[in-house]
This record gives sequence, structure tokens and C-alpha cells, in this order.
Amino acid sequence: MQETNSPLTFAIVDTINTIPQKDWERLSPKDTIENYGYHKTLEESRLKEFSIFYLTAKRNNALVAIIPFFTMDFSLTTLIRGPLQRVIFFIRKFFKRFLMVRLAFIGSPTAEELYIGISNEENKTDIFSKALSKLYEVSRAKRIKTVIIYNLTNKHNELREYLHSNGFTMMEDLPTTRLEIKEKSLEGYINNLGPSTRKDVRRKLRKSAELTKLETEVTDNIDNIIDEVYQLYMNNFNDSDIRFEILTPDFFLNICRNMPSIAKYFITRNDGKIVAFNLCFIKGDTCIDKFIGFDYSIALKYNLYYTTFAHNIGWCIKNDIRFYQLGQGDYDAKIRLGAALIPLSIYVKSFNPVLNLLMKPIIKLIEPQKFDPALRNLEKYKNLRK
Repeated sequence: MQETNSPLTFAIVDTINTIPQKDWERLSPKDTIENYGYHKTLEESRLKEFSIFYLTAKRNNALVAIIPFFTMDFSLTTLIRGPLQRVIFFIRKFFKRFLMVRLAFIGSPTAEELYIGISNEENKTDIFSKALSKLYEVSRAKRIKTVIIYNLTNKHNELREYLHSNGFTMMEDLPTTRLEIKEKSLEGYINNLGPSTRKDVRRKLRKSAELTKLETEVTDNIDNIIDEVYQLYMNNFNDSDIRFEILTPDFFLNICRNMPSIAKYFITRNDGKIVAFNLCFIKGDTCIDKFIGFDYSIALKYNLYYTTFAHNIGWCIKNDIRFYQLGQGDYDAKIRLGAALIPLSIYVKSFNPVLNLLMKPIIKLIEPQKFDPALRNLEKYKNLRK
């Protein structure tokens, strides 16, 4: 049992290599999928948008807390879409840092939710409060005036209550999506979709099968095909209107090495040519479909989104995977395919008292859900799946 009356000592390190993996995993929640290996991959990938750090706490020289955080120049166009986003891009031709702010984020870039590790033998609220004080000192030294804690879920209710009572303003983030697979076959899953979606999926799969025979393999080594995979990723990146980061080839090469038995690639070929990929994280009864890429010259012709999705659902059923997590964005298709919305929240606090007072009305204007047509009209998706 840890002696909790001995003093805590905090430190900030800029590499995960100074943190023993066994300590990281000891302190992480047991259901964490994006664990040590994921963060190690992010660090090794040299993502130019972020500076990644880890705030650690020790008691009696034993690690009792690990809190990842990162700093970045954040563009509000990440939250804003549509005509207003285009106006901001136009203004940036003349004022490059218009609506760009330097921020400190508690959490990890690209992670599905907030993962912080605090010993169960510690008072978690007390640890987090002292850790925040340390982070405030660092942020001020770096001339950062706002701290954000992002991707909180219902698992973080205790932390959310603390943040609410300590001057943080809450904003609803874009939700993630998760499909619970209850059926015993792909055909059974399709049968339980809403009538119009069921008909549309069958038509798309039939049309693809008539035109070509797509083949998908599951692998944990893409050394020989990294150029093709990365190009497909960039195709998807350039087509997306939600851009938080741009991954590097090193990320895709190292992820399976650092997450053995968890990270897997689903590589889809047409006549031997790679036309699609899904990078998935699989652990227990959950599969996270993390990153995808398509050859857009044939994506519509062969309905690659639906054919790869159907393959992956079938694979999950065969491998006793109950939950298929699809991430943020493209909500219309995902909801129609039976995915549920998993709320995510962001908490924001500025060191400037006036700006912090204005935070709530500002957030009401830029909440990302306001800019997504599917999220604004959720009523039309009722009763889509049996």
C-alpha cells in the first residue's frame, strides 16, 4: 500500500522512453486499447503539429500518475465548417494567424478518448488538481493562455464534476460512433438494417461483385507497401473537412511493431492493386477502425466504403468481436449502418479572467455539432435498425 502522507513530486518529460512500460500499463484503465505502444508510435512519428509531453507524479519514488499532454497552434477551422470556414481561409491569405491560438491539451493527439493514468490508491481529484497547477506554470512559461481537456466520456464523470466546479467551460465535441454487433452473420446484420439502408447496401455490394472481385487480407506488416498505403491515407486526408493532424509514414510503419497483436491492417486489392486499407486496433471484444484510405478513382464505381465495411463486419462476427468503433465524421452513413453516437466533451479554461468569462458564449457559437447537418437532424434517423 502506497504511503499517501508522503509528499508528491511532479516532473514533465518530453519522451515516453523515460517511463517504464510496466508502470504506464499499471496506471492505465484496464480497458485501454490505445496504450503505451500507441503513444510511443505518436512520439516516434514526429508529428509536426504537436509537441508531446508527459506530466508524471511520484510518491516515495514510485510513479502514481502519468498525464499525457501536448501543445499546438490550434486553428478554429478545425471546429468550424461550411461557408464560415471558407471566409476564415480567405482572411488568412492576408492575416496568417487569424483565429489561430496556442493551446495546451490534456490528452493525446488522435486518441479516441481521454486516457490518463492515476493510481487507484491515490485521491484522483487531488492528484489532478496539483497536476493542473503544474501544467499552468508550464503553460504560462510557454505563453499559452488556455488549457483544454478533451475527449471526455461518461467514464470521466468524477473528473467532469471537478472541472465544472473549478472554472472550466464545457463544450460538446463531435461524437464518436460505435456499432454493437448482435447478429451471428453478415447477412443477419444486413437484414436488421432499416428497409431503405438494407436495400441500398445490398445493391452496392451486388454491383461491386458484378464488376470485380475484391480481395482483402489482414496483416501486421506493410513494409513493402508503405508507399501505396500512405498515398491512400493522403487521399482520405485531402478529402476530409475535419483535419486535426497529418500522420507520417513512420506512424503507419511503427504502429504494428509497437502494438503487437492489437494493430492490424485490412488491405483490399483489385486485380492485385491496393485500392483500400483500414488500420484497426483489436482487443477483447472491440475493434477500433482507426484510419482508412481509398483509391478515389474507383471508390464510387466499386463502392469501396461499403464493400470494405461489409468485409470488416463479417470478420468481426467470425472473430467474436462485439463492438466496431468507427470514429468521428461521416455521420449520415454510420448512423444508417446502425452505429450509435458516443458523446465526447471538451473542457476549456483561459488564464485571462475576461476571456474565461466570455468563454461560454464563444463556445456556443463554435460548437462543432452546429456545423454537421446529420447531427442537427437526428430525428430522421429514428427506427433505422431493428
